Amino acid sequence: MTIDYACRSGRAVPRGLSAGAIRNVAAQVRQQIPREASDLGVTLAALLQVSREVSVNGRRLSVSWDTAGALRDEMGRQVLGLCDTDPDEPNWAFLAVNGPMTAHRPDLALSTAAHELGHLVFDVPAALEEGVHRYRAVAACPQALDRVGRGAEGRANEFMGALLVPPVPLHTRLLAYARGEGLRLGRGPHQGRPGCPILAAGNDPEAVGGVVAALAGDFGVSERFIAVRLARYGLIQGGV
Repeated sequence: MTIDYACRSGRAVPRGLSAGAIRNVAAQVRQQIPREASDLGVTLAALLQVSREVSVNGRRLSVSWDTAGALRDEMGRQVLGLCDTDPDEPNWAFLAVNGPMTAHRPDLALSTAAHELGHLVFDVPAALEEGVHRYRAVAACPQALDRVGRGAEGRANEFMGALLVPPVPLHTRLLAYARGEGLRLGRGPHQGRPGCPILAAGNDPEAVGGVVAALAGDFGVSERFIAVRLARYGLIQGGV
């Protein structure tokens, strides 16, 4: 996998990247993940396959993935995901998803893996550039994947969201379902298909819930994941 993005002062420091810039990086990654042209969802197996050797702005990183074992932090508490580096092997990274915690939640395993990949893409090269001996990021629980903002966790989550559910495919499929259900559409600023309407406020909640559930199935994520993406891209008025 090869990824390039603009760095601060020509260095591997991604501070200040806009949501749009993060989504552009996610689009680069998504284009390199093997899948059928008709498939909207990304599979965990394909994501792992393509991200074992990664080049970020010319820096090559070898990646070891573990999605089966249990994960605990330094205090012995169970955690959901991990991105870790070894100071003795600066071009190697260990990414992991807690297998027992996600055993019955393939959507959670996928989103956690995408989140940890976001740390690898943005934070590991920056840490190595700045001479940090070890970089380590931990996602403690599923709620950690909801965090927004300009910090490392918010950036990894925005990358995760755009990688698994990009704005234009989501908007396109949303409009198809909305028109099929006879839902009302409106106008407003958004990051989806240029010039197209969005889902208006005041539609039947059950019908909207059905559309959200269908979208979740199409993209292989949870209904909450879809609801967050709809809100982040401005594709629905008034929330889900």
